[in-house]
Amino acid sequence: MFKNYIKIAWRNLLKNKVSTIINSIGLSIGISACILILIFVTYESSFDDYHTNASRTYRVVQHNKLPDQTLYWNTTAYPLAEALRNDFPDIDMVTQTAGPMSREFSIQDQERDVSRFEESEVLFADAYYLRTFDTKWLAGNPDTALNDLNSIVLTQTLVEKYFPKDQDNLQSIMGKTILLQGKDPLKITGVVKDPPPNSNQRYSLLIPYEFFKVNNTFFANNWSGNYQGTTFVVLQNKDQRKLLESKITTWKKKYLKPEDDARISYALQPLQEIHNETLYGSSPRGYIIPTHILYTALLVALFILIIAIVNFVNLITAQSVSRSKEVGIRKALGSKRLDIVIQFLIENGMMIIITLISSILIVHVLIHQLNSHLSIINLKLEFGIKDIGIIIAIGTFTILLAAIYPAIVLSAFKPVQALKNKIRIRKTGAFNFRRSLIVFQFIIVQIFVIAAIIVAFQMDYFKNEPKGFSSSAVITTSVPNHSKLDVFKNILLENTSITDVAYGSGPPMAVNGFQLGTSFRLPEQNIQEAKDAEMKVAGTNYLKFYDLKLIAGRNFTTNKEAFDEFIVNETLVKSYNWTPAEAIGKKIEINEGQATIVGVVKDYHNNSFQYEITPCILLNWSFYHNQAFIKINDPNPEALASLEKTWKNTFPNAVYDYHFLDDAIEKEYVVEGMIYKGFTLFSILAISIGCLGLFGLMSFIISRKKKEIGLRKVLGANVAQIISFFSKEFIQIVVLAFVLAVPFVYYMMNLWLEGFTYRITISIWMFLGGGVLTLFIALVTCSFQSIKAAFSNPINALREE
Repeated sequence: MFKNYIKIAWRNLLKNKVSTIINSIGLSIGISACILILIFVTYESSFDDYHTNASRTYRVVQHNKLPDQTLYWNTTAYPLAEALRNDFPDIDMVTQTAGPMSREFSIQDQERDVSRFEESEVLFADAYYLRTFDTKWLAGNPDTALNDLNSIVLTQTLVEKYFPKDQDNLQSIMGKTILLQGKDPLKITGVVKDPPPNSNQRYSLLIPYEFFKVNNTFFANNWSGNYQGTTFVVLQNKDQRKLLESKITTWKKKYLKPEDDARISYALQPLQEIHNETLYGSSPRGYIIPTHILYTALLVALFILIIAIVNFVNLITAQSVSRSKEVGIRKALGSKRLDIVIQFLIENGMMIIITLISSILIVHVLIHQLNSHLSIINLKLEFGIKDIGIIIAIGTFTILLAAIYPAIVLSAFKPVQALKNKIRIRKTGAFNFRRSLIVFQFIIVQIFVIAAIIVAFQMDYFKNEPKGFSSSAVITTSVPNHSKLDVFKNILLENTSITDVAYGSGPPMAVNGFQLGTSFRLPEQNIQEAKDAEMKVAGTNYLKFYDLKLIAGRNFTTNKEAFDEFIVNETLVKSYNWTPAEAIGKKIEINEGQATIVGVVKDYHNNSFQYEITPCILLNWSFYHNQAFIKINDPNPEALASLEKTWKNTFPNAVYDYHFLDDAIEKEYVVEGMIYKGFTLFSILAISIGCLGLFGLMSFIISRKKKEIGLRKVLGANVAQIISFFSKEFIQIVVLAFVLAVPFVYYMMNLWLEGFTYRITISIWMFLGGGVLTLFIALVTCSFQSIKAAFSNPINALREE
């Protein structure tokens, strides 16, 4: 009997090819989107879970209490790890890292000349690091690899990149020497697999922390500040966390100055929460996906799947009239209702399984596109055996909801009515239930469409709102040799495609996670009254280059080895209730020394638009002129090649690298860009699925009202009147869905926008635009069905029994 059911089901699927294809498309879209979202959420929730000690590992974070605010840092002072290790023997493990940071290397062997390269993910780690975090070793001894001060451990990718001939024989590169910064020889003592993409511990090579400590004694012994150092502890159990935090509160007095002890406190952040916790910011070279974004994504997955299932149910039950005689004959011949339920369960289940298989193929293709599209965050989603649980769960959920209800509805037909083709579905029953489901679908559709419109305008705001400085066609590159700054600039300006050159520590807006921090106070104030500020070193041409507006005082006239002048922004001036003119000539003291304010610039966005403008101090300090800013009027390949040639001729012993400033600024909004693309994609999917639902509803309505259409035409109704008659059905649905969706989407998007200091104002036309767009698409979708019904021959409908 079961074999017979399979045959009948397969024949019915082939017989109704159009319906089968429409059903499969709608459901496969929903299932594919759901699987993809669940894989993404699982991936983003799994960061650092693979470490053996993950549940007992914590990052030490720092709270800095200032007079006007509290700052939350994910980095700590370098001496902290050793002090914790010495004074708290009950802690299982304490490890210290510095970085990751950029460093230049060179290789020379018998087969080639010197090969120079620069790596941006160089991590200095102590010997405890390899015991704290799981690392897969391909060569070398993990117990001793970082013991030697001048050792280095490479990742597999770097071996393939710089020792391609030796990648199949890793032992052959052990003991070879790599030169750091052109002067320090480091011996290769190990090769490890690259850290998994779902790791906050990012590095391309490891160098002993002791090497960093020896070569950076000021930073390594400074308790007052932090300089990209991270401390991790492994506790005996989770209950030890609160006790240790409490002990550290009084213990820190042993090492911190009284003024630092008053402002600095430490806390322990679970390793597995780092990737989804926004309070402390992202790890160096990493990114954060907030937990609420992941919850939102799960809701989106659920809604997309539900509206796809609702469509499937609608389209199947809309065909119920055409299957009614079949049900009547089977019942008249003695079939029980359970037999018919089983038949339809098998039939619908087969379609769902076929759709699930096609969805798996779709996901397999799309997942590579998604990785490529989001390579900016090193996204590397994979779809394989490990996701079988997700597929089974979605498939079971879909079959339960999408197959059982239609089977029950179709098997409930009474044989006499079915044979006479007089099936009646009460208005208070299935039809209203079905229309309610369609309303629910279009509520979700409206939410996606309106949200996509609002997010698009916020992203446009990020891109086009004045930043307070000029960033167009600006190239940034490093300057390895300060003695050649003037030579380099003069040669560049001889190039007609280059219009201006400036030097400094960084562009006006903090990008790529780099920002110099300091504190400021009046000379007569004590250190406890100091406030936080950004420190930016700027050459004499910096203001003109970036079009920063002086509103009081003057620009720097010279750069000096020991700075003696400050230019500050309006925000800093306002913190003392000065006018810009009053600020000129005032002395302020920062961590690095004291100087006089000679100029005040109009506020510009020194942080991305998610954050407020903070106090900023520009220094005439030539020591930190490590970046060149080049304005190029036509960034064509020839101009870029000429710039590279000039750079390499000027700095022949360094590695050339450059970035467009606008590209770096765009990366500051990578998470927001993902949200925008996600809402746009899901809006398209939701509209597509929703319109299939309307198609199913129209099919259902038309099949029920064939005779009514015939009577109306016989009594003189024209085509326009009949189309209008049908239009009322779905116009009401879309309008009702719009009214119900507006309050929810308004609340949701207001909540999202509150996360930005600078944001757009939600306007009513954004909602109306989404509603009109959805209504227009729905009208176009249903026009085919309604026009076909309006032009049908009334005789064919009226002569049916």
